[in-house]
Amino acid sequence: MNGLATLQGFLQEESYGGAILISPINLHYFAGFTGTTGVALVTPNKAYMITDSRYTEQAKEQCEGYEVVEYTGDVYETIRDLPKRLSIGLTTCCFEGNYMSVDVFQQVCDTLNETEFLSFDFASLRIVKREDELKYLRQAFNIADESFAAMLPQLKVGMTENEARIILETEMLRRGSKEPSFATIVASGYRSSMPHGVASDKVMERGDFVTFDFGAMYKGYHSDMTRTIVLGKASDEQKELYSIVLEAQQRGVASIKEGVTALEIDSICRDYIKEQGYGSNFRHGTGHGVGLDIHELPVVSPKSKDILRSNMVVTVEPGIYLPGHMGLRIEDTVIVTKEGCEVLTKTPKDLIELDV
Repeated sequence: MNGLATLQGFLQEESYGGAILISPINLHYFAGFTGTTGVALVTPNKAYMITDSRYTEQAKEQCEGYEVVEYTGDVYETIRDLPKRLSIGLTTCCFEGNYMSVDVFQQVCDTLNETEFLSFDFASLRIVKREDELKYLRQAFNIADESFAAMLPQLKVGMTENEARIILETEMLRRGSKEPSFATIVASGYRSSMPHGVASDKVMERGDFVTFDFGAMYKGYHSDMTRTIVLGKASDEQKELYSIVLEAQQRGVASIKEGVTALEIDSICRDYIKEQGYGSNFRHGTGHGVGLDIHELPVVSPKSKDILRSNMVVTVEPGIYLPGHMGLRIEDTVIVTKEGCEVLTKTPKDLIELDV
């Protein structure tokens, strides 16, 4: 089932009159559109991609099942006229409440003043991945794995985190990544205690933990992985911390299968770290979904109510962070299956001590 069929099936099931989409990710998923200017109006039986003259030809190529409508004035005036001109009943309409600005929402309400608008998180319709999506995700992870392996021999003591970031991102670009999935995290030494310590001009020193959290993008789909290494020989403290996080992470991955709750996965990782005396040093959720967006449903956290289903894609990324001293995280991304999971991240997780 393609994105349009999924959306129209949802509208029919819920007896909604239509949906308005404006976010690039939802336009990509539900319409196949990758331009920068477009609005999709979808009803249970019809679909319209409304764009300007720059993208009409592209939209006709990309948006299977959609009638392409070119606007020349205001896009929302075009939306207002469509239901009347085409005899579309639009008494209720879903919109992206977690994305649409107040100003745009007000304009839509003023334009379609007889329509009742309902906020809906369309990411919930993208939560189970299609086979074509899984193919693109596997390639994004292959790029990331190969790029990390190519970067390691180039790392040197005295190099800055930003210099390491540039090497890693360049290797990903060489292998077909459109761009990094997010701001690449390279956090070394005392900065490794920062879970989201994006690369800085700090010099990486001998004996530093260095955490790399990064991803490649292929055909719009993201990869996400984290590995923590040591420049030189690891101390006993580093080895102990690493072994605890690794065990927690492996337990989390081993427990994944269809029907398990995301809360259970989080608890398995979190409880082990707590048993080892570092419960207060694991301060973020254990994982999240990955796809066209780098953070998607399901959420793997202490507050999650999500239940895992086959072909969901989730990360497992526990960590320990000792503020101002050191920290580490290990992250894999997996595809949920009926009996377990397929690990997309192939880079080994044994502690790497770089002889630099």
